[in-house]
Amino acid sequence: MEEETEEYAAEKRLKIVLVGDSAAGKTSIATRFCHNNFSRQYSPTAGIDFFYKNVTLGHHKNVNIQLWDVSGLSLRGNMLDKYIYEAHLILLVYDVTNSASFDILEEWITEIRDLSEDLQELPMMAMIGNKCDMEHQRTVKRERSHRFAAEHGFHYQDMSARTGESVSLCIVTLAAKILGIRLTKIDQDYHKPIVTAEIGETVDMPVPKNRKLVNRRPNKKHITIHHFKPKNLPIPKSISCSLQ
Repeated sequence: MEEETEEYAAEKRLKIVLVGDSAAGKTSIATRFCHNNFSRQYSPTAGIDFFYKNVTLGHHKNVNIQLWDVSGLSLRGNMLDKYIYEAHLILLVYDVTNSASFDILEEWITEIRDLSEDLQELPMMAMIGNKCDMEHQRTVKRERSHRFAAEHGFHYQDMSARTGESVSLCIVTLAAKILGIRLTKIDQDYHKPIVTAEIGETVDMPVPKNRKLVNRRPNKKHITIHHFKPKNLPIPKSISCSLQ
């Protein structure tokens, strides 16, 4: 029993690599997951950047998740094999409002599989559709994304680095799968963000089935004004009012 406790207390390290086209939002996803922040300023990653976060997954109290944020230009570089070496999970990230970022995923998959031919076991791969908060600008239909992921045997998830929707829950769910852990409902609820919209902006939220949208307006109070004329009082010919 003591050995089992020590095993759960020991640090687990997971290497997760984010790849995909430039401006797909890889850095924003990593920043949201590790620091719960989001920046509108776009600064392309030069080569690679690193992010770290310790989480609790099931009985494992100390899981160190390392996110490797790979530049979009690395697809045609000579360092990609070094970046994906010993990765436990590779996240293929695309922008749902940019079909070109989706189309290039096929090249990423081919290159990664070619570089992993000599490995005894391929890393788990999953597909991420970022910027789902911009549903009104979506150019890659959900059906197409799900079909593509199913054809390659990938887990698929829409998320939004801006609002935080599904970011943390998706990553920890995949991490738990690698460790052979099933997240409890408490764990899942903990990693679900409270999605808020900034002033002057809208966030597209899914509407549950069989639920009608009702436009609620404030109730108007009806005020009845009674006009009356005093009896037996002379009516002055002129009335002057002064405001002080």
